[in-house]
Amino acid sequence: MSINYIKRIFVQANEFKEGDLAVGGTQDDLIRSVARHELSELKISEIVRHHFVEDELSEMLARSVDRKKLREIDHFTIGNLKNILLSNNAVAWIENYSKGLSSECIAAVVKIMSNDELSLVAKKLFNPLSTSNLNGIIEIGSQNHFGSRIQPNSPGDDEDEILMSTLEALCYGCGDVVIGLNPAGDELETIIRMEQLLQKIVKQLELPTRYCVLSDMKKQQQAAKFTTVDIGFQSLAGTSTALSGMLGSDVNELLEMCKSFSGLYFETGQGSEITNGAADGVDMVTLESRCYGLARHIQNSTGKWMIVNDVAGFIGPEVFKSGEQLKRACLEDVLMAKLHGITMGLDVCSTFHMGIHPVELEQLTLEITQLTSPAYLMAVAGKADPMLGYLTTSFRQHPRLRKHNSKQISSLMQQRLIDLGALTPEGNTDPTAKRLALLYAKFQKSGGDKRLMETIIQEGLKKINSLQERGCDIGFGSDTNVIDPEFVNKRLEVLFFNARQALYSRLTHSILTDCCNSPVHVSTISAHRDDYLANPSGGGKICNEHVILLQNLCQQLTNSPVIQFVISDGLNADAINENIRQVLPALKWNLKENGISVSPNDVIVTNGRVRAGYHIGQIVQPEILIHFIGERPGTGLNQMSVYLTYGFDIQGNLLFHSEMDHSLTTAVCGIHPQGKTPKEALDELMRLILKIRERRRSGVLLHN
Repeated sequence: MSINYIKRIFVQANEFKEGDLAVGGTQDDLIRSVARHELSELKISEIVRHHFVEDELSEMLARSVDRKKLREIDHFTIGNLKNILLSNNAVAWIENYSKGLSSECIAAVVKIMSNDELSLVAKKLFNPLSTSNLNGIIEIGSQNHFGSRIQPNSPGDDEDEILMSTLEALCYGCGDVVIGLNPAGDELETIIRMEQLLQKIVKQLELPTRYCVLSDMKKQQQAAKFTTVDIGFQSLAGTSTALSGMLGSDVNELLEMCKSFSGLYFETGQGSEITNGAADGVDMVTLESRCYGLARHIQNSTGKWMIVNDVAGFIGPEVFKSGEQLKRACLEDVLMAKLHGITMGLDVCSTFHMGIHPVELEQLTLEITQLTSPAYLMAVAGKADPMLGYLTTSFRQHPRLRKHNSKQISSLMQQRLIDLGALTPEGNTDPTAKRLALLYAKFQKSGGDKRLMETIIQEGLKKINSLQERGCDIGFGSDTNVIDPEFVNKRLEVLFFNARQALYSRLTHSILTDCCNSPVHVSTISAHRDDYLANPSGGGKICNEHVILLQNLCQQLTNSPVIQFVISDGLNADAINENIRQVLPALKWNLKENGISVSPNDVIVTNGRVRAGYHIGQIVQPEILIHFIGERPGTGLNQMSVYLTYGFDIQGNLLFHSEMDHSLTTAVCGIHPQGKTPKEALDELMRLILKIRERRRSGVLLHN
């Protein structure tokens, strides 16, 4: 039996999601039904004898399976395996044999299960971080536990916003698993500063939790030379190609890096390999299962404290576009992770261009937690992440979810929050601005502040008011049932509406005329805006007519430019319209002062994604391509990003092509007066350009 046959029935057996179409998936119900029947007849031995991808990850996954356990069960068909998992003896069997199951076999069995069957098994399985269960203490990941990861993101990495957002979350009983911050800035100095801030919060309040700054692991290793790094973070992928594209390293180097951290936090999500052109012909469910296999191997090899978070719905409609598909993905992913023995959490989320309404997403979150019993969920202030620009679980939802699921946060965290006064003496939530300000005062006092408590409380109230004026959902509280205030819901409605409008905004001609040298307008192969939103690959390739136009312009140049500027509408042209005037002209002037030549033509792209810049680089062949693009609709801020890519390797070979690894690019994100200010962005861009020119590299290679 050939691997091509097996891969074909694997993808066709999946419940339909748009992303699988790229690797042979189908919308035909009959074909999928036949494929599920064929898959159920396959023996475990017939699957494990093949590598789905010829790469280091497949070799590692094969080595990580317990061969003795595998020999005892390899005669089972996938149908037999399903029946065992649905039996009353399932938990004992899994405890005995799960290490003998390959990631591909685990993927196979979830493909032939209904939603109800996935739920039935998932709700039986728990992988607590600690095996102790003394005196009824609730541990993270145990049967009665329902926890959270606080995500206190700030568009400008503002320390007051991050601090007050974290304290607000504590008043809702959130954060017992981890406080995890996505930094808006990716430079080493920012990562160090954010690590130190989170460490200060955890240490001064004596919180029984962990903290993490979600930069890539290489930058975290560098940061660890200057400050304490609690948890190592990395996004995982199901192929070596995809992993190298994110990290610049394969699995063996990743494993070595993991050994240097005391704890590990991994994120995954169906579809990342597909959207990055690194799926190697494998379907999304199987790739996701391979991510969990990688995590299992790392945990078994290092013995580290480890959690995994599935960011389901973050990519967009090119992966899946409906609430039912999101629910299916969460059911599949939680069960696969639990069968791998992983302590698993979810970020049940939706991008604004995916189009799932906040009310629908909240209902889906409730259903999914009841159906899957994940160890934890994401927790942000006000449902919409203020920096990343997507919808997820709010602080206010967590008390409701704990009540609906008859579960609670870890016992240690609950008692500490009661002692701090973040929760009532009975362990309930009462998240008023006054309680938040009091917690702020206790934080300041624990750091050595000698002022009177009342003075610090008043300072806290002023900070809360200032953040509210900036649009932060902090300090507004809730009613006795922890229901969102009506004006908060209305503001979210406005945010959702504005984000949907931003997706269809256009670059303003007069602004481009002010900023650009002899602008050349090109289009990608996306036929129209809806096609662009649904099919991101089209937004990464310039149409043939305009390829010829750019080639003709290049022939008129005596030398290739050092700098080529590209401006794309991206997902939010308003971000360009609002911010580019404050950055691009000044950047050009600074480049001129430093004797760095710039192309006489700026390239303006309609329906352009980041990869459109790579394609232009392939045609124009500049030393450095600098790509301004509108991103992250839904933050309430129109944030612009800039991607800088050095175009040649050390041998002088051109690197640019439309499928090049994103890891070779350096990003400056979140540019907005209330985020990374245009002045800060300008200074950072000049520092990066000079460093990139000096070192002749960008992206992850810039830090080697």
